[in-house]
Amino acid sequence: MSWEDGGETMPAVCPACGDGAAKPVRLKVRSPWPPNPVQSLVVCSACGTAAYPTLTQPPYEAVFDPLVACYLEQNAGIDSMARVLSSVEPSQVKRYLELGCGYGLLLDYARTVFGWQVRGFDPGFSAQEGRETLGVDIAHSYLEKPEDAGEPHDLVFCSEVIEHVFDPISLLALLRGVLTPGGTLMLTTPSAGAIHAGTRPGTLLSLLSPGYHFVLFSKEGMETILRRAGFADVRVVDQGHSLLAAASPGTLSVDFDRPYDRRLYRSYLETRIPTLDAASPLGLGYRYRLLKELTHAGDYAAARGAADQVAEALRLRWDHLDLSDPAALLAHLKAAPVPQGVEPYHATAPFNLCGILYFHGMLAWQLDGRRDLAALWFEASALAGERMRAALHVIGADDGETEELSWRARANIPHVLAWDAPDRAADGAAALGTLESPLLRERIPGDILEDAQRKIFVDLVNLGQYKAADRLAAAVEAALPESGAVLASTAFALGILTLNHRKAPRSAAALFGRAHRACLDLPDRATAPIVQALLWPSLFHQGQALVNVGRKDEAGEALRGLLKPEAGLPSVPLDLRARTELLVRTQRLPV
Repeated sequence: MSWEDGGETMPAVCPACGDGAAKPVRLKVRSPWPPNPVQSLVVCSACGTAAYPTLTQPPYEAVFDPLVACYLEQNAGIDSMARVLSSVEPSQVKRYLELGCGYGLLLDYARTVFGWQVRGFDPGFSAQEGRETLGVDIAHSYLEKPEDAGEPHDLVFCSEVIEHVFDPISLLALLRGVLTPGGTLMLTTPSAGAIHAGTRPGTLLSLLSPGYHFVLFSKEGMETILRRAGFADVRVVDQGHSLLAAASPGTLSVDFDRPYDRRLYRSYLETRIPTLDAASPLGLGYRYRLLKELTHAGDYAAARGAADQVAEALRLRWDHLDLSDPAALLAHLKAAPVPQGVEPYHATAPFNLCGILYFHGMLAWQLDGRRDLAALWFEASALAGERMRAALHVIGADDGETEELSWRARANIPHVLAWDAPDRAADGAAALGTLESPLLRERIPGDILEDAQRKIFVDLVNLGQYKAADRLAAAVEAALPESGAVLASTAFALGILTLNHRKAPRSAAALFGRAHRACLDLPDRATAPIVQALLWPSLFHQGQALVNVGRKDEAGEALRGLLKPEAGLPSVPLDLRARTELLVRTQRLPV
């Protein structure tokens, strides 16, 4: 992959807005399809949409088995797609159609959770297998005319489909004809706005998918093409790496901010798992997703049971992967040769091994209190993830979640040292920025580095390890966000360090003030956990720090907000109120 300066142009018609001017070349990337030509990605100056003008139709109908296994075990984002469906009130939908449904996982979810009548269209190999395994109605063909879909549908969904289509406006017009007059079309597709050098390598390669993706829409380009296709009401949201779009021939009734009840997803997994062969990619994939879901939810006891199911599923296919001994597993991964493709890789490990090991590490840390074992799990997870990504790179593919988990696993290795070896934790956190991954020679993404250093710093402060925390303070303070919960927690920890270790109460008071304002500015300030924890302590410490520098008027003004809080804020803890009243009384503060 090589970035271009825009000096070279190519003749091309923009698939989104129809602009026919020559377009600057943004980058060049090699196709995975023999004879592996270099493809040029051009960007429309009118709407920002990107496309590969010299790309020819790839063989979508001949998807390799290992890529189907990768999809089922690892990168099918069922929960992300289900979240999109939650934008629509379920009672408004009777008939649901999905174009490019793949294996049919979301069709099965919609049928199981909402009771909708579902139908899918997909000519690929995985669709045929999914129809047989899940028993969902999938036409193993292209949708060519509205009549092929049968009765009009209330909701049509295309997830990661339109970027593959060489004539996207004709596809959108076809889908408009499949809808009821008030029906909704929903799409997700990679965002052209994420095509820049700052995007993580794994995420960028997945987004570009040279040889597979033809067009990458900008927000403006997606809005334009939907209206060109005849939709009356259009809404598009740029989510960073992807676009979420909804359109209707009539009036839209979608709410992208509608809360997503993850209990539905958990219940779906728990319902479906007993029906699936544990040794199959789908069976292992669902068991892994439940482990991930329960761990993220903090339900560690239930996650332990899910982890046991995953371990049993692994033994059925890869009996050399012993999850009872992380040290031996790490040694095995270090000694194993680097896989030279997806098929050799899958013969030795599942595609979700990185995540499996990562969440075992989280359970060892958070449930068992075995930080020594957690460090082994995280080291093994990072190595497993890189091996898997190296195998995908052979065919020009990647997996963004595995990339992220690999780096978070590496970042957790110094983090678990904070309790027992704080100096080593600080040194390890500082060194993360210079760390190079052993196989792919990549550097940690900046956002993960900042997040990891911030979390380690806050824990070191909370543990009273001020000297070690001070080694990270400059980097943490330089990366403070402008607002939000992260600002609140980090500014508070910086305030504690500045007050108790650096002995600089004036600066500490300013930091506590920032933490307090960040809590007040949160939209859910009445219920947010960070507000419950820090809103009043930050104000008390601000007043105390101001007293220490003799600024009693300002201290009184700050503490007045604690003694006479605004309506709608969390109640002040009784012990903190008592401490405040004592401080006001002994220092004779004007409140």
